[in-house]
Amino acid sequence: MISLILSTAALFVGPILCWVSRDHSIARRVINGVVILTIAAIIGFDVIPMALKHGGFAAVVVIILGVAFPLVLERLFRSATDTAHLIVVAIAAFGIILHAVIDGIAILPESGSGLAHAVVLHRIPVGMALWWAVRPNFGTTVTITLFVCIVAATAAGYFIGEPMIAMAETRTIALLQAFVSGSLIHVIAFGVKHEHH
Repeated sequence: MISLILSTAALFVGPILCWVSRDHSIARRVINGVVILTIAAIIGFDVIPMALKHGGFAAVVVIILGVAFPLVLERLFRSATDTAHLIVVAIAAFGIILHAVIDGIAILPESGSGLAHAVVLHRIPVGMALWWAVRPNFGTTVTITLFVCIVAATAAGYFIGEPMIAMAETRTIALLQAFVSGSLIHVIAFGVKHEHH
C-alpha cells in the first residue's frame, strides 16, 4: 500500500517541480538527471537481470514491446495535442490509463521491490511531462482530471492485480517486469522533454 501512496505523491511532485523550477532550467535538468540515473541503476542491476533469469528469451521480446509502448503513446499524444481530434485524444488517454493500470500491478510487493521503486521514481518525470504537454493545450481542469484518472487507474491495477499476481507463475511475473522495464528504458533513453510553444 505504501508504494501506491508514494506513486501518487510522485506523480504530483512533477507539476510542483515544474512550477518551482520554471525559471531554472539547470535545476530541472539536475532533478531529471538524478531521477533517470536512479531508475537506470534499479532497472539495469535488479529488475532486468531477474526478468531475464525467470522469463528467458520471451523476456527480451517483452522488453522491446515495453520500449515501443510509450513511443506509440507519445506519437498519439503529440497528434492529440497538435490536432485536438477527439478520437486521437481518447486513444491517447486510454493508452495512458492502461499504462497506469500496469504500473499499479507493477508496484505490488509480489512484483519485486526494485521494480516498485523504479515505477514510483518514474512518476516524477511523467508528472512533469504531462503537466508541460497537457496544461498549455487543454487547460488546468483537463490536466488535473487526467492526473486523477491516472491515480484511479493505478489504484485499480494495484487492487485488481493483487489476486492475479498471487496466482501467477514466476515466469508471468518476470514477463510483467520485463514489459514495465521496457517502458522505463524509454524514460531513461529520452528523459523528460519540455516542448512548449
